[in-house]
Parts: sequence; structure tokens; C-alpha cells
Amino acid sequence: MRLKQTGFLIFFLFSGLILTAQPLTQTIRGQITDADTGKPLPGATVGLLGTSLGAVADPSGGYRIDNVPVGRYQLKVAYVGYGSIILPEILLESGKELVLDLSLKEQPSELDAVIVRAPRQDVVSDAPNVKPLTVEETLRFPATFFDPARLASTFAGVVQDNDQANGMAVRGNTPNGVLWRLEGLDIVNPNHTPNAGTFSDRVTANAGGVNILSAQLLSTSYLYTGAFPAEYGNALSGVMDMRLRQGNNQQHEFTGQAGLIGVELASEGPVASDMKASYLVNYRYSFVGLLNLMGVEVGDEDITFQDLSFNLVFPGKNGSVFTLFGMGGISENIFKAERDSTLWEFRKDRYDIIFRSQMGAVGSTYTTPVGSKGIFRVAAAASGLSSTRTGDRLDANYEPIRLEDDKYDQVKISFHSYYQHKLSQSSKLKIGLQLNQQHFDIYADQIQGMLAEGNGGGLLVQPYVNWQSNLGPAVVLNAGLHYSWFGFNGSSALEPRASLAWHFSRKQSFNLSYGLHSQLQLPQLYFARSGGAAGNEDLDLTKAHHLGLGYQVQIRDNTRFNAELFWQSLFDVPVADAQGPGSLSAINLVEGFVPYHLVNQGTGNNYGLELSLQRFMADGFYYLTNATLYNSTYKGRDGIERDTRFNGKYIFNATAGKEWIRRAKADKTRLWGLNLRVAYIGGFRDTPIDVAASRQAGYTVYEDDLAFTIQQKAYFRTDLRAYLKWNNAKASSTLSLDIQNLTGAENEAFRYYDVQQNTVLIQHQLGFIPLLSYRIEF
Repeated sequence: MRLKQTGFLIFFLFSGLILTAQPLTQTIRGQITDADTGKPLPGATVGLLGTSLGAVADPSGGYRIDNVPVGRYQLKVAYVGYGSIILPEILLESGKELVLDLSLKEQPSELDAVIVRAPRQDVVSDAPNVKPLTVEETLRFPATFFDPARLASTFAGVVQDNDQANGMAVRGNTPNGVLWRLEGLDIVNPNHTPNAGTFSDRVTANAGGVNILSAQLLSTSYLYTGAFPAEYGNALSGVMDMRLRQGNNQQHEFTGQAGLIGVELASEGPVASDMKASYLVNYRYSFVGLLNLMGVEVGDEDITFQDLSFNLVFPGKNGSVFTLFGMGGISENIFKAERDSTLWEFRKDRYDIIFRSQMGAVGSTYTTPVGSKGIFRVAAAASGLSSTRTGDRLDANYEPIRLEDDKYDQVKISFHSYYQHKLSQSSKLKIGLQLNQQHFDIYADQIQGMLAEGNGGGLLVQPYVNWQSNLGPAVVLNAGLHYSWFGFNGSSALEPRASLAWHFSRKQSFNLSYGLHSQLQLPQLYFARSGGAAGNEDLDLTKAHHLGLGYQVQIRDNTRFNAELFWQSLFDVPVADAQGPGSLSAINLVEGFVPYHLVNQGTGNNYGLELSLQRFMADGFYYLTNATLYNSTYKGRDGIERDTRFNGKYIFNATAGKEWIRRAKADKTRLWGLNLRVAYIGGFRDTPIDVAASRQAGYTVYEDDLAFTIQQKAYFRTDLRAYLKWNNAKASSTLSLDIQNLTGAENEAFRYYDVQQNTVLIQHQLGFIPLLSYRIEF
């Protein structure tokens, strides 16, 4: 009897162990909708390739796949009469449910399932030159620092203009040619330390050290290049459209992250038990001082920043959705001179420089279906940026003398509304209106005199219309018209846009795109001081023709090749009048102020070829390689054709990674990842410095007649990211190490005359930068 009881007890204990040591699982759920109308697609099938796991969408389009073992998957979505899609890089971890809301487009002809990197087919299908930038990639690719703008530089045609900043030089253009958007609304520069990586240490309009929006808040972002659709205006080279992630509306979840540059905490969950509403909020405090204490050079300033961002989503009746979102950040970098002149080796060493910046935005959207074939959306946001900078030189008694004093304030109130109607199974029409009320208050003074001063603004009105139609079983036409009118000075532009895509086989396609685009000038150009008087408020919009011819082929199930020829012709570019340098052109500006009267008489040309080969993550391995060959030139008032500042001629990128998964126990898994990126980029251009004139003036004086005749050395950088992810029953964790510039290559940033050294010096970009971080989700 005792033997039987003992046997039963042993069996019971082992049974308990077996029952409690089940493999770690999590849930994948979401909603399937029509990409053009937003209506649910009941009966759509969702499956994980290579498994028997899947689901069928319910009457509301919702689907749910429970008890999915954690790991990497490819997810396929299909529906009768619609194009099937495959999301190739799905990572499921134990700490959080994976919520994927997906959209499909009606497709009159049967084609193979398309591999996509983003769930929104309305975005991908309407723009042949869009690059989806996923949050999962920012967490996997090396040295992105979880910033979609830095991630963009791993793709063809895009160069990060300085290691310290996330400025995007697209196809030979200045980073100022890029427009930033949030939830489809134009906003001011959304970056901390917007003076980072600049020659003059002054504020830029479109870049900064790091994005104020944390990756915890972001969904997939979209970078448009080339001839983008009619909806997008006030941009010449690209549009970075950031989208916010919806918080989990069924359970509360948390994310914490700590590393050598700071800490952050995110929380999300349902707003109320009887609603499908959700909240998502994140706070981040960052500091670079710890890296400096470790002896890592990330610049010689004390840099701090913090930010708070949120997104509230309130679903309504009949598929309508209301959202309320916001973001705010403050940052500063401070350099204090040593009060010991024997330690002053370079010019900057005897300066006190204080830069502070604040940025904020708040907005809301409302989207609702209209009947069975239409969708209406209205959105509004207010955003603002305020930056100040002072530069004080210490005299022999260590008393500060104010030499530089800048203020840059910008406010933008944005409105965007559109109505989209599905005319038939093969065509749709979209009509929209954007209003942007802008106000500037700018002041820049230095010892040489006032550079810019003034305040003002105006309303930018941008109506647009776009028609999409399938001209045949495999040909898609997009034709649109965009109009811009700026009330500040009455400047305007009518901009036709068109693209044609031909899927001539099940795995190959061509696309041809054209667009005329325009952009406002930098605020400091309107209020520049020339001879003591302002004279640039009448500047017209800068304009550009874009033309692109692309080819895509799906080589294998997980491998795709892209090629595109592009050409851009810029005109009405501001250049100096007869009183200023004949080589000066706004086409080369990044930051700073131009104390000259300007006229819209400059031109520019960018043309080249982009090649890209990408293998999506499969069997634990992926790669992305691309090459861009291009030429970028301009003409100033003197009519001489010169290289632009950004004419590096070539861009080569190679990123690859490998993951290994090991199940240590039934209820524990380990995932190791090793990722490497190599970039080899033609050096940007620089202008020779007149040493004699610089010595006499006490600051850098250029030989303007020889503008951009010096090419910097080729830029070479290797980045590494290694991580260990482990999943437990109630949480998932990641320990990661990013190393930017693994080999410590000395890449050139710019040349300048140093009055302390009495010679021309080369300022190098960042060296070896290690960043260790720990992340937990539960």
C-alpha cells in the first residue's frame, strides 16, 4: 500500500512539473481592415508560416492567435479578392502581447503574396519611393540608438550628415530639404540638441542629437524620397512621417530601460474596462556625463535631455477613432572654459557656451468611415521650438565678454483633413486640405554685427487631390495635384504629381514617377540682416522637378532586389545678390545665418542610381546591402557649376545579422543576436580657408570663389550591436551592447581656423562609442 502511495506521489509531483513547465507562449492579435475604406474584413485568414497556428477574422475584423511559442515568425494575411501580404520579421516575446492591425488592398488580378515591412498597405501602395522604418529594426540594427532617422541612413540614397546628429542628406540634398511629420501633421524639428554636429554650433531646422519621441511610442515610420505623392508638400528631398503606436487596450504592460546614456519608463493599457480605449505614455531622462567619466569622447560639452510623450486612443461607434497625443522635451549642452589660461589649447577652450532648447507638440485626430466606400479624417496639432545660445569669451582676468547671442523661436499650428472615396474595385479618389500657420521670432548677434533679426509668419495653404486607378490587371496609375500658397509674402506653386507601376510578372515590376515640389525658405533667411537692414522677406519658394524609374524583383521567398534611376532639377534657389559671394547658395546650408540680400536665381542638379539587395530575417539570418552612385551640383549667382557640399559621389552600406535561439528550459528561452554594419561613403565637400584673412579677422574666413573644391577623405564606419534576450513566464529582458565606430576611424567633419593654434585644423567626427543598455518588458 505504501509503495502504491509513494508511486502515486512521485507521479503527481512529476506531472506537476510537466504541467508547470510548459513552453513559453504569448498572443498575437489585431484587426484586418480594407486599406482604402477602413472597413473590417471578416473571414480574412491570418497564419504563421511554417506552423499550423492561425486564425480567421471575426465579424469586426478582429483575430487572435493564442498560445504561440515565443520566437521569430513570418505572418501571412489573405482575403478573397484582396492582395495577400507577408510580414517577414515578427518577433514574439513573453513580456508583451503582439498587437498587429493590418490592412489589405483590393486586387483584381491574382498575384503572389507581397512581402512587406509595414502593416499599412495604403501607405506602401500609394508611394513607390517610401521606405518603412520599423521599431523592430531600430532595436536590431547597430547604432541606431532607437531613432528612425538614424535607421534611415542604412538604406540607399540616405546619408547621416554628422555622427552627432540624425540629419538626413537624401540624394545629395541638404538635410533641410526633409519635412518632419507626426500622425500626418507637419511639426517643427522634433529633436533634442538641434545644434548637434554643426560647424557653428547653432540651431538647425531639421536635425538633432536624438529624436524626442522614444521608440516606446513609435509605430512604423515612413520616409518618402524622390517624387512623393500629392498629399505631401513643403519638402524638396524627403518626408519623415512618424506614426504612434496604440497602447494595449486589454491589459496593462510596462517597459523599462536603463543604459549609459539614461533611463526611461513606459506604461500602457486600457483606459476603462468597458471601453476599447487605451493609453501609452513614456518618460525618459538621459545624460552623457557617465560616458565622459568613462573616458569616452562624445563631444566636450555637458549634455542632458529629458522628454515625455503620450498617445490616447478612443475607438467610437461604426469604426470611428479619436486620438489625443503629445510630446515635449528639453535639452541643453554646456561648455565651460577652464579658469586657467595654461590649459587653453584651442580657440573653444576659452569660451563659455550655453545652448538650451525646448520643443513640444500636442494634437488630435478623428477618423470615421463614410458609408461603405469612404473614409474621412481630420487632424490638428500645435508644435513649437525655442532655442537659445550664448557664447562668451574669457578675457585675461577670466571675465566673460559676450560675443554671440542667438534666439530661435518657431511655432507651427497644423490642420489636415481629407476625404477618400473608393470609386470602384480598381480606383479611388482622395481630396485633402492642409493649413499650417507659422510664426518665427529670430535674433542672432555676434561681434561682427547683427546676422538676423525679426519676427513674423503666415499661413501656408496646401490643397491636394490624388486619383488612383488600375488601368489593367497589373498596371496602377497615381495622378495628383498639389498647390502651395504662403501668406507671409504671397509666394505660390502648382505641383503636378504622377506615378505608374507595372507588375509585368508575378514577382517583377517597374515604376515611373514624376513630381514638382516646392519648399519654404529657412526662417533665418527671411529675416537675415544685410548692411543693417532686413531684405529677404520677399523670397519665393524653392522648387524642384523629380523623376524616377525603378525596378523591383522578388528573387526568393525572403530576398528582394531594387534599382532606381533618379533625377532632380532644383530652381528658384536663394543665392546672394551682387553684393554677396557669387558662390553662395541656400542649397548648401545646414545651420547658421546668412547676412546677405538673397534672390531666387540659383539652380541645382542631383542624379544617380540606387541599388539595393535585401534578405529579410529568416532562419535566424538577414542582410541589407545597397549602393548609391550620384552627382550633386549647383550654380550660384556667378553661374559657375560647382559641387554641392553633399556631393560625396557614392554611398555603400552593408548590414547583416544572425540570431541563435536556445530553449534553456521549457519555460525559459534565450536569444543571442550579433549585428554588423559597414558604411563607406564619399567625403562631403569643403571650402578652402583664407589663412591670412582669418588671422587678421580672428575667425574662419573662406575663399568663396573656390567654394567646395576640397573633398574630405572617404568616410568609413563599422558599427556593432550584440544582444541577449531572455524570456521568462512573466517578463522578457534584453541586454545589449552597441558600438558606434568599432574601429575608431577618424572621419572628417569640417575644417576651421583656430585662432589659439593660429592654423587651420580638421574637426573629426565621433570615435569609438560603446553603449550598454538593459531593457525589460512585463
